[in-house]
Amino acid sequence: MTVSRPLLLSVLALLAACQPTYTFEPEQLASGPGGMVGNGEPLTPGEFEGGDDVLPAPRAVPPPNETRPPDCDADCAAFCEGAGLKNPVNQGLCRSLWGVGLPSRPVRAAEACRRLFVDMLGRMPDADEAEATCQGGWGDTVRRLMARDEFLHVQQRRMADRFLYSNEVTSLQSIYDMDRLVARLYQGRVPYDQFAAVVSAHPVFTRRYADPGDKAEALFLRFLGRPPFEHERADMARLYKLWHSGYYDHPQLGMRLPDAFVRFRCLNDEGGVDDVSRGGCASVLWGYNELVFTPDWRSARDPSLNNALTLWSGLLTPEEWARLQIPGRILARELAFWERAVDDVLEQYLGYELSARVPEVRGALVRWLLAHHGDIRSVHFAVATSVAYLQSAEGEAPSTYRWSYGPLKQVDAEVWLDSLARNTGYTLPACDHRISRPKALLDAGSVAGYRVLQESLWKFDGEGKLDERYAQLARTLGGCPENVVGGRFRVVSILTTATQLAFVQELCNPSLDPKVPGAAVERLLPEALSARAAMTPEVGERVATHQYRVLLGRAPEALELTEAREAATECARENCTAEEFGRAYCFALLSSAERLFY
Repeated sequence: MTVSRPLLLSVLALLAACQPTYTFEPEQLASGPGGMVGNGEPLTPGEFEGGDDVLPAPRAVPPPNETRPPDCDADCAAFCEGAGLKNPVNQGLCRSLWGVGLPSRPVRAAEACRRLFVDMLGRMPDADEAEATCQGGWGDTVRRLMARDEFLHVQQRRMADRFLYSNEVTSLQSIYDMDRLVARLYQGRVPYDQFAAVVSAHPVFTRRYADPGDKAEALFLRFLGRPPFEHERADMARLYKLWHSGYYDHPQLGMRLPDAFVRFRCLNDEGGVDDVSRGGCASVLWGYNELVFTPDWRSARDPSLNNALTLWSGLLTPEEWARLQIPGRILARELAFWERAVDDVLEQYLGYELSARVPEVRGALVRWLLAHHGDIRSVHFAVATSVAYLQSAEGEAPSTYRWSYGPLKQVDAEVWLDSLARNTGYTLPACDHRISRPKALLDAGSVAGYRVLQESLWKFDGEGKLDERYAQLARTLGGCPENVVGGRFRVVSILTTATQLAFVQELCNPSLDPKVPGAAVERLLPEALSARAAMTPEVGERVATHQYRVLLGRAPEALELTEAREAATECARENCTAEEFGRAYCFALLSSAERLFY
């Protein structure tokens, strides 16, 4: 007899409720070295300076052009020294911007606020939320946004993309632990160099790459932004020879989890350190660093390795973890490590490589980060309150120099979906960046696996089945990556455009198809306006004002209101109602480029 999945899930849920002595807790799934750091107070108070610089007017000199690059002479340097700028990005930019006669482009508050919400909270606001949040200066605004849990979630999702979280490749316990480590990093409780050290020996990192040389190369790429030279790769690989990819049977989840093990090398027949071969487990390029472990009662024989002794990473002590983190500590001594750290943040917010064009910005940010004890939040604050970020991207570029106008980027799939659903009041499930393959937990058939999914961002539908509508749509658009081989992508194509238009059609339902749930009409019309109200130019203006504020997060401009009145006049000739007009107007706004780029 075959038991249906809804019935099985109901039985599992009932069993879970009937076991008061059951000790497994989904929120305590995390296990690994990330839980051993960041348990104290924040490194800094988080009240960073430089959030509200008074920007100078450009010097009265001929600005540079395509044939004459910026050249800051003595007068230019003196001008920037006396500008009173505290933000390190502004300080670094001055000699390539105002000091050489280039103006910065003023930004509208609504444009800047929307950009901050997308980059820091992962969604677009409505006008009421934007006006309540983005006030009191940009420094105060950024502090408020950084204090929200959504800011942590955005950074955790970015790290999931960066390190390719996949519960098919890495232990779910380790993924949860890495996610916890990232949260502590962005709470200011773990300095960036310590974060890199922990990551360098973390099972999420070491389990993904089989070859020691591949592990060394991945570490260089992640934290220095370049592949290692061959001698660096060979030397660093000696510190990764101990790692072995194996499997661990989780007693509660009822699953065999892929996990990292330590394999004993450079030992003699008696299990002691072999003086002849010990050099094969030591790095010598950055000083003498040896990694040799000797077996004890925790060791077990692995049949797949001819019964060689191994040690499961879950049994390592804090002292042993600290020894294994030598590779990360080695890279953190390099200036290039700190330069890469600030370059990553600049790329995240600006969407282009500012440091390569204006190296002074990179130098100023590195000094700023070190002065704040490696608190990476300080760099996020500096970039998000800088002139490079808080400039307008609208209109024709004022010059050929990229830093003289603001960034314009394409939104991620999750940002687009979450914003549309939130702004229209439409209920959607979600996907969880920690669990890229949720069906693996269901297939295990355990109560614990079901509870983990219940406590995650994944949702079940009314029939008890995993609701994957969100994931399927997001993956078509490049989001919710499974991370087994590849990761996230961004693209504008016929397929993605058709997918987006189909979803907007479902949300707004301009054809009033009774089979399409769509957004509630009350969300699309201003308060006290009946869905059956006859259309007039005045009603059209009211609907447009409401939808611009709710769906686009800003007030409409005069030209946009004029167009709305004209559209309402045309609609009135066809005897259409406020609902018909509102749903068609919703489709026009939500399918615009303003929802795809910011």
